[in-house]
Amino acid sequence: MTQDSSSSSSPVVEQNRVLSALLSLHPLTSSKSGSSSSAVEIAVQVSDQVPAGRGLAFTHDIRPGQKVLSLPSDALINVKSYKSFFHPDTLPTAVDVAGSSRKGKGRLSSAQLLSLLIARAKVESELRQWKDKARETESKKHEALRLFVRTLPESFDNAPLTWSLLAHSIDTDSKQVSEETSWKQRFFQTLLLALPSHSRELANKVRRRFEQDWLSINSTRANHPDLLAEPSLLTTNPDLARTIVCSIDLDTYLWAWLCVNSRCVFLPLSLADHSDNFTLAPMLDMANHTPDPALECKVRYASDGGLELYAPVSDASPSGLKGGDECCITYGPHSNQSLLSEYGFVLPAQLKFAGEGADAGNGAEWKGSRYVDVLMDQEVETLLKAQAKGGEDKIELLQNRGYWGEYTIHPYPEPAHPSHRLIPALRLAALDLDASVPAPTSKVAKTKPQPGVKAGKKAPTFHHANFAEQELASDLDKWEETLNGYRDIVSEENERQAHQILVDLCESRRKDTEQARIHLMEAGEILQAHGEDGDEAGANGLEPGREGCKLSLSFVKQLLDEEEAVLRLVGQAAKDQVEW
Repeated sequence: MTQDSSSSSSPVVEQNRVLSALLSLHPLTSSKSGSSSSAVEIAVQVSDQVPAGRGLAFTHDIRPGQKVLSLPSDALINVKSYKSFFHPDTLPTAVDVAGSSRKGKGRLSSAQLLSLLIARAKVESELRQWKDKARETESKKHEALRLFVRTLPESFDNAPLTWSLLAHSIDTDSKQVSEETSWKQRFFQTLLLALPSHSRELANKVRRRFEQDWLSINSTRANHPDLLAEPSLLTTNPDLARTIVCSIDLDTYLWAWLCVNSRCVFLPLSLADHSDNFTLAPMLDMANHTPDPALECKVRYASDGGLELYAPVSDASPSGLKGGDECCITYGPHSNQSLLSEYGFVLPAQLKFAGEGADAGNGAEWKGSRYVDVLMDQEVETLLKAQAKGGEDKIELLQNRGYWGEYTIHPYPEPAHPSHRLIPALRLAALDLDASVPAPTSKVAKTKPQPGVKAGKKAPTFHHANFAEQELASDLDKWEETLNGYRDIVSEENERQAHQILVDLCESRRKDTEQARIHLMEAGEILQAHGEDGDEAGANGLEPGREGCKLSLSFVKQLLDEEEAVLRLVGQAAKDQVEW
């Protein structure tokens, strides 16, 4: 579902023609016995007249809540609907009737298998021009898969995974690096350094997932190559089946993997691993992401195992939507950092929400994505470790109470604020444990060990005051009571100090982003120095063209601008002692 910046009308016409042919292969069965419709119900089509450049639009006026797309289970592409295209020993583990799972060696994940399926189809389509490399007959599923591959994006220029593999190749087959490739490598190496720290961490996680999948495919191909071939083709034309598998290179698998990663939809398939339960959905995968609930079309599971898409029901459009209006879904409550790392795009810096009226948000300080946050884990850990033994005890206490990590700050809803997990950490950081001795009348609390306590170490024992003896309670006891909801704050002084700590953390983080901006400037200089060099994408399909480089640069700049704005807003609110 990566948003496409192409604006040519001809590709859109061709894409709609191909999708129409694909969906016509899968007639819908009616609820009435023996009756069926001629094709998939559809009230949407691909359009280039949408803000993102390419997406879905309604073909005619739509009522609120109207069904606009129905995809029967046969039209979906997943490891169940295309089960016969995989060797049985490679299929993901399923859950049996009793709820236990069938385990077996050599099994691959849904992501690995669907990426393999798409890569095989792409390679086969390239071999079809040679008569001795074409299969004799083609089933309906083969035809549908071939058509589906033609609807997929040609490249993923703006995905950080693409940048990373170009900057630090994990495939050293190429012995000669062109000058153009060399400057692009330097550009993306520098651009990756300019990413905010959490965004860089997210991008690294995506890369590790891909590398693990590519390693699994290569390992299976080296030891048992026939396990990766299409079973039916291996029987009828083993040479072609094996040629296809051997022809899948890094670039082809990367492209297929990004198609799957950015376009899959969750679907219950009774597979043991939750992450294996997803599908590819032709036409639906063209829908762009919206953060606006009033504009979100709902994806529902059909009784036959298929998917259905319904128009939004909202006060923002009580009479429905017009033909030509964009049909959007939501990919989830993702920040721009997550959207970039997983899908290769970011939302605009300023957003308007249809359900809130024309004047809504005019006085708001934050007008961007409502899921933007800044992760402060490293800053909090550094702060506590600087407090020596007392800081180590605080870290262990936070671990034992289930409050270690996932410390974020948010600009929305206003006023800008720390998360509910960060607030206890800030209050504890402001405490002097040596001065927080328990009152003589305190009773020892019996606490169960919590996840996060270091193995082999006993969690520190602290004393809790009886609620009736609050005035005699230590500050540490009072802090414990804020976790349980018995107190709102530890004390006025502690709250003031906690706010000041947050001010300092925000200021420290803002200084750290200065180095990232230096890298961003250097990346811009590399791009500018090469003028119109590299205007076209690389012949290998991995290298982005100049326009892709420019857009990638703008995405990273927006992430840095967002982070700095959030730090400024949260820091100012904390400085003003705004209540949490």
